[in-house]
Formats: sequence, structure tokens, C-alpha cells
Amino acid sequence: MPHFSTQRRVEFYETDMAGIVHFSNFFRYMEQAEHEFFRSLGLKISGKTAEGIEIGWPRVACQCDYRAPARYEEVITIDVTIIRQTTRSLTMSYVFSRDGKILASGEMTTVCCTMQEGALKAIEIPPSYLDRLPAVDFTGTSNNAP
Repeated sequence: MPHFSTQRRVEFYETDMAGIVHFSNFFRYMEQAEHEFFRSLGLKISGKTAEGIEIGWPRVACQCDYRAPARYEEVITIDVTIIRQTTRSLTMSYVFSRDGKILASGEMTTVCCTMQEGALKAIEIPPSYLDRLPAVDFTGTSNNAP
């Protein structure tokens, strides 16, 4: 299964009054890691495909389970794995860790869509994306890494 790993440093504005990352930011981290994953493959999360189709990937399901806190200035690793792929959607697993300790894990399902007459319409994942998604195994680093 395709796997991608990135790191990011926790910023002060991402924390709550207890000094830990506010739970909602893990969903932002998932989206950021997803975008980095697509970019590392030479793909866009939004825009024209090689086939000339304007696409986007709206989220249709997202969940996160928390095990341990992340704090300001800590560097966390986010591992992304595609765990399900249909003709129109991807479900990705996210594991958040610090120094090998799992902090949280989650999943996000996105559907390949195009905008038609002002409404989103699910379409099959274009061949230019399918060609790059299945056989990937690498590690990348985000611009937000230490």
C-alpha cells in the first residue's frame, strides 16, 4: 500500500489553554499531510488533471482517536497510508507519533469530484492519478519540518 511520512513542528497557536494541541488541529494535520502526499507524487488535490478534467477531493468521512498529547515545539511525525481505494474514492489512514510513541490515529475518505452546473459530481479517479498512486513507497519531509 502507498505510504508517505512527513514531520511538522507544533506551533503555539495550535495549542489550547492546557498547552496541548487542540483536537481539531489533528484534522488540519491530516489535510496538510494529504496535500504533501499528493504533491510528492506530482499530483494536485485540486485543479486540472493531465486529461484536462478539473477535479477536487471533498471529504465525506473523517475520524480521529487520541491517545497522548502533543505540545508546543514538539516535532510530530505523520504517516499516511492508502487503506482503501475504489474507482471514485480513497480512504487514507493517518498515524501521529513523537519519538515512536503513537499520539493519535485517524482516517479520512475523499471522493474524486468535478463541478458540474454548480454541484459536485463524483467521477472515476483519472488514469493519470491511478498510474501514480498504487506503487508508491517513500518518505518525504514537509516545509514545516524542523
